[in-house]
Amino acid sequence: MENGNTLERRRFWLPRVSVNTLKIAGAILMTLYFFGAAVIQNGILHVQRYTPEELSGLLAGDANAMLWAGIGSMAEIVGMIAISIFAYLTAKGAEHTSSMGRYILSVLAFALISEVPYDLAVYGRVWSWESQNTLWSVLIALITLWMMRYAEGRGAVTYVLSAVAAAGGCLWAILLNCKFGWGFVLITAALFLFRKNRTISLIAGLGASLLYLTAAMGFILISLCTGEYRKGENRLSKYTYYAYYPIMLLLLALASFCLGR
Repeated sequence: MENGNTLERRRFWLPRVSVNTLKIAGAILMTLYFFGAAVIQNGILHVQRYTPEELSGLLAGDANAMLWAGIGSMAEIVGMIAISIFAYLTAKGAEHTSSMGRYILSVLAFALISEVPYDLAVYGRVWSWESQNTLWSVLIALITLWMMRYAEGRGAVTYVLSAVAAAGGCLWAILLNCKFGWGFVLITAALFLFRKNRTISLIAGLGASLLYLTAAMGFILISLCTGEYRKGENRLSKYTYYAYYPIMLLLLALASFCLGR
């Protein structure tokens, strides 16, 4: 009996994280990542102006530039924790949405809106084909999950069809050169495929997240997530998170431009 009470006390004292808190944490980490990529790399170091050899020479001969490069790299490394958080949120959204088609169209709209801000922030140009913004990875992941959902209820064949769908999504992300592309798709697919067993789902997602240096750390917060939404959340507040992405990129691009003048 005493052991049971001890376990209950431990559960009580474990911190709990809501879906909304997870979204906020993801947004902060994402901002940190793009701060390193946009403001430090473009605004301070101007990496787009140099070849790799020239940049290496600059860093070797300038201690201040080396310091900023280290800060920028650290910001990006810590910011990568957001990858697994947003993969989890994408899988969770696909699981609970009332309309997968509307969900996909919403992400498509914001992916289109975000492309120019992304190119301005990351490359300092209005348009670049070097990579596509992160929401394209989310879009491909959602389409992959939609196909996986149609494959359900077929026994062992479900896993084969789901693996094919995930492989197709990963290939699509590679061909489009989406930011965090195929790794993000793979993490999301792993979380979604095993979603009926939370432990297995988190283990599968954690394994896939090892593709990135620090993304696995996001599962510390994910494991504490209750899956609950804050009371009173409406559709407008959901779209606020999507709108934050292009606005954040535009502000970082502006800061980068001002520093680079």
